[in-house]
Amino acid sequence: MIAIGFSILVAVILGLGLETSAQLEETNETEITMPINVTGPRGVIPSMSTPGEKTFYVFTAEVEGVDEEKLGIAGDSFDVKTLVANKGDKVNVKFYNVDEVRTERHSFTIGDPYKVDIDVGFAENGNATFAANQTGVFTFYCKYHQPVMTGQFIVLP
Repeated sequence: MIAIGFSILVAVILGLGLETSAQLEETNETEITMPINVTGPRGVIPSMSTPGEKTFYVFTAEVEGVDEEKLGIAGDSFDVKTLVANKGDKVNVKFYNVDEVRTERHSFTIGDPYKVDIDVGFAENGNATFAANQTGVFTFYCKYHQPVMTGQFIVLP
């Protein structure tokens, strides 16, 4: 899978370079090339995580311009909408309530089969660690701000 991802990355980079060259020829501008290093010191793309482990940092957020009184719905959301892990990964979710309203509680909750419930008050944070042992798409949500504060936890085979 890494080889496929690297091949796609190289194709995209080369494709962008070809498109840029074609555009430059049409406009008679001077082409400036810069070396692109897509590999680490041992010739591989460096990983930000330990194989078999995924750590996600999730923060509360506000959707700008939402008049909660006028619309009758909360403007709360998560800063990320999708978390992806592989089956068998050890998953660690670090959840932070950065809401400016001191009375707002938030949760990061996933139902069955994971049964995760991180419930935090103003300026608090919490963690949950679990094994991604079932493939599929699972909804994570804030139990206090339904139906708008949701996302997807995807476990790949």
